This record gives sequence, structure tokens and C-alpha cells, in this order.
Amino acid sequence: MQKINPFRFGQKIAEIAVFTYSALILAYLGLRWILGNNSWPIELTSSFIPWIFFPIFIIPLAAFFIINKNWFKIVSCVACFLLISWIHIKYFYPLPPPTTVSTLSFKVLSLNNSWHKTPSDNLVNLILNQEPDIVCLQEVTGKHRKEAFPKLQPFYYINAGPGVAVLSKYPILSGENIKLGDESHRESQQRVIIQLNPQEQVVVYNVPTSSPWVKFYKYGGLKLPVYEYAERSAEIADLVQRLQREKNPVILAGDLNMTDQSHDYHQLRGVMRDTFAESGWGFGFTWPDGWDFNFLLPNSNIILKYPLVRVDYIWHSQEWFSTKTEVLPTTGSDHLPLVTQLHFLGT
Repeated sequence: MQKINPFRFGQKIAEIAVFTYSALILAYLGLRWILGNNSWPIELTSSFIPWIFFPIFIIPLAAFFIINKNWFKIVSCVACFLLISWIHIKYFYPLPPPTTVSTLSFKVLSLNNSWHKTPSDNLVNLILNQEPDIVCLQEVTGKHRKEAFPKLQPFYYINAGPGVAVLSKYPILSGENIKLGDESHRESQQRVIIQLNPQEQVVVYNVPTSSPWVKFYKYGGLKLPVYEYAERSAEIADLVQRLQREKNPVILAGDLNMTDQSHDYHQLRGVMRDTFAESGWGFGFTWPDGWDFNFLLPNSNIILKYPLVRVDYIWHSQEWFSTKTEVLPTTGSDHLPLVTQLHFLGT
């Protein structure tokens, strides 16, 4: 029996792993180019960008020291260069501000409290320390209304709905609770009109959307997983139609439960501008921060201390420009707060 060379065996395993990963990435890119993000396997895979691309950085090492094929050395280096360029342009290259803006400027903060995970004192301290002019809160509890809001009322007008609230230093002219997509959907949203000055009003949408998840469906005798996001897509489609009908400048904030690679994101970006893409720096991940894995692994002590995806957003219509957007430290919620500075360009 021929003795196995451990080095050659390890080399072969590494070669298989590298070529398999490369083939899967090429298949994903090809299918996304052909199908777009309208199929759930592509949508689910896209949710983990840029993470799924990071192994490309180490493939040149494998190409030079393990696989040792000249054509693969060239291809892997080109792929690495393209990835670095794409990451730099997309995540580390904020847009330059316009040369002229009006004096009307204000700060917007958005936070999904994750219900009871954000203590009332933490919420109050966040808002008083940041001093935003407009605040959009999601997953608001009765305890927040009872303990936090009275401490903020000397500084803010407050309009609250089921699980949501908008706080404003400017007078709130009207507020309504809305149901995007369908009345049967669990999430409620807000549409609020705020008087910025005697001449200008702004419409604020405070929007949490339905969370997509993997569900199991029976096909014959098998239970197969399916990434289900139809409710969120219906809500985003409804939201886009509402935004297109608005006559005043608009601000939209909330936990939209989608990444910037999703089909729904690009639908929304057709009518609004993403402040973090405009003036943020880095990946802007907001969720899940401090996520407890007990619901997946009973009796587990695993806590995810670093967020992995960007699902919380502040958007604006074309009348505004964002000059600085940043993700703030945790309040206890598994969503990180997001804050942006907006400047009025004019109607």
C-alpha cells in the first residue's frame, strides 16, 4: 500500500477548496447577472456580501504557494485587485458635499430599541447626548413611553404609534399610523409632517419592515428551507409608491430588514438617497450586536459581539444632502443607533 504524503494530501485538499470556492463565486455572480436578486437563493447569498468575498484576499497566497499554476496566479491577483477597488469605492469613498447649501440643517437619529433590550435610561442618555433634531424609534415599549418619554418631553414634540415613535424639536403638524403592504402584516409604521420653519415642511416616515427568515416547506416527502421575504418586498413596494406621491421633502428612517445588496434596497434607492452610502465611512453594520444564540442553540453562552449586516437606514429625498453619517455605540439593543446630518439644498 502506497504511503500517503501528508503535504501532498493537504495541498490537494487546499486546491479542491480553492477551486470549489472560486466556482461557487462565479456561479453566484453569473446567476445574479442573469436572474437579478429576484430568486431567494440569490437574495439570501447577497445578504452576506461583503463577507462571502473576503476569502478572495487569501486566494493569491494559495495560488503562489500551494496551487502554483501561472494562469491562476494572474486570475487570483486580478480578482483581489478588483475586490479591493470595489470595497474602496463602495464603502470607503463618501460623496463630496455640494458647493452651496442653505442654512437649514438638522440631525436625524434612528434606533430599533429591540423592545426591552434598550433600558429607558440608556435611550434618554443617547438622545440627550446626541441632541438630534428628529428621532425615529422602532420597537418602543410601554416602559419607554412611561419612563423615557416624560424626561424627553421638555425638549421634544412626541408622536407615538404602536411600537413606533417620532420625536422632533420642530412642531409636529400631524401624524398617522400606517400599514405598509397589507393590513395583516405585523409591523406598523408612521407618517409624520413636521414644520421646519414658516416656509418648509418635511414628511418623516418611520418604518420598520417585516423581517425575512428561513422557513421550511414540504416538497414531496422532504422538508426544504426557503428564504421568505415576500412580506418585506410588498411593504417596500407600497412604500415606494407612497414616496412617489409626496409633494414635500421626505426623510425615511428605520429598521428595513434588508441589506444594500437586496432587490428591495435598489427599488427604494430609485426614489430616495441612502445617507450612509452618501456620507458614511466603512461597512456600517448595525445588526446583530450582542446577539444571544440561545434561540438557535439551547443552553449556549455564545454572544455575537460584532454586527454583521447593515439593515438600519436613514434616507432622504433629493432636496437634501447628508454630510456625515455614522453608526453609534450600543444602547443594549441588538441594533446599533444611526445618526446623520442633513442639509437642505432647496426644492
